[in-house]
Amino acid sequence: MALHHFPERFALRYIATEEYTIEGRLSLAVPNQNEPRFGYVTKENVTINLNPDRQFLAETVLCGELFFVPPNRNCLIHNPSPHASQIVMIRFQWEEGKDLITARMKQGAGRQRESRVYRHRIPQALAWMQDFTRSEGDSLALHYQRLSHLYAFASSMLAGLPGPEQAEDELMSYVKQIKQRMLERCDTDMDMEELARQSGASPSRFYQTFKHHTGLSPHKFMTNVRLNASLSLLANSTASILEVAHSIGYSDELYFSRLFKKHMGITPTLYSTLARKRIANLSPVFQGDLSVLGITPALTLPRGWSDHPEQYMGTIERCQPELIFTPPVPDDVYRTLSTISPVVMLHWKGAPWKERLLEISRVLGLSSVAERWLAYFDAKVLNARTHIREHLGETPFLLVSAHEGWFRVFGMLRRKMKDLFYDDLQMTPPAPAKRISFLDTPSLRDIAALDCSNVLFLTPTTAKDDFCAGLEAEWRELKKDQPEKHCLFIRYEPPLLYNAAFHESLVDQMVNQLQRPVRNVHV
Repeated sequence: MALHHFPERFALRYIATEEYTIEGRLSLAVPNQNEPRFGYVTKENVTINLNPDRQFLAETVLCGELFFVPPNRNCLIHNPSPHASQIVMIRFQWEEGKDLITARMKQGAGRQRESRVYRHRIPQALAWMQDFTRSEGDSLALHYQRLSHLYAFASSMLAGLPGPEQAEDELMSYVKQIKQRMLERCDTDMDMEELARQSGASPSRFYQTFKHHTGLSPHKFMTNVRLNASLSLLANSTASILEVAHSIGYSDELYFSRLFKKHMGITPTLYSTLARKRIANLSPVFQGDLSVLGITPALTLPRGWSDHPEQYMGTIERCQPELIFTPPVPDDVYRTLSTISPVVMLHWKGAPWKERLLEISRVLGLSSVAERWLAYFDAKVLNARTHIREHLGETPFLLVSAHEGWFRVFGMLRRKMKDLFYDDLQMTPPAPAKRISFLDTPSLRDIAALDCSNVLFLTPTTAKDDFCAGLEAEWRELKKDQPEKHCLFIRYEPPLLYNAAFHESLVDQMVNQLQRPVRNVHV
């Protein structure tokens, strides 16, 4: 058996112990030290940020957990509780072996951000804190007790550092965190180089991982998010171009206007004029098409309104629309609607949603805006295909919408779901799907009887986690004789509609599902 030889002076040296009390809802900036420190939370949970300039990098450390602060790092500790928290900080030094320790930490953290808070739990730590905080004179015995505890802390920390696979998961988690930050705070100025540095990976690795997740570079993704936000503001508010530019993070109005025209094909002023038209939307399906154009209709009617149109004509008239979008309606209903406002009747059943989106945009004079959105959607689809090839290959999957008490299999003979999953995303359809339009059944056993061992369940977000766990368990039991079986879940906001916004959300959910850590994917 090979033995590892470490330097004779591979040693830790205890320096001092400091105790801090942080009153409720307050923060404490622990002075920067040139020695590493172990911290221990003795009362109340806290959040710790090793890069206080980036508030969103704070991580929670629970009461009873140890955490590590590298040398020469700032440390901001916040107590979110109304009660006082207490922290013990133990300063020490590592000698010649510090290069080996640093290398081991970089191995675990190299693909993560440098500001990662390493935390771990040792059952004896609370009792050991008494040895560090004892006020009586130092003794040789106490000195060795403290050293033994320090070595135990270091051993626990190093043993808990993530391996390469976990480090990849951590980098992906960081990328998702940055992506969400961009979506929620597009008005915030974000230094992409600094974000890359904080990932702990090389800039090229961070950018590569971000693009692998979103299909776009961080810069292009942020630009897209900001321009999407500007559409809604320009269409649905009275804000000026300058105010819109500032609200999405651009200080220069002229730069924003040039950027908008470059991407959208028209100026912000012209877009605002066209998009502020009062629209009565008589189908909830069209809502998702209008939304990607930045438009919120003045009125949207529920499904089934045309069964009793006389009950809704007054509502439509009071809306005072400049334009009405409606699904096919009887001639007498169409004539009545036409007396209120110009009517555009969209024959959407059986027609591709992309064609409908382009038709709506053409009527509104916003064709270039729709074409830009479709180009972005196609880039997302291409990226999602990459993930599908990586994780699923040519494995055939059934597409099943699952609800309490009933199921629907989507086949190749009907556009809904087929054109996204089997056409755009190029998942492999199983042989039974080629003969099905819709197959409705109250029993999962009927679906398992089809010649396919793999299923992608579409479940509403209103369904409980226990429902999904039960579905997976039942599917595996029904397919227990099959050597390989896969069970994936995509959650969606109901209802399941056939439009642009809904299809985009499904692509995002598919990528998120496939990029979950391998240990958590239902395969």
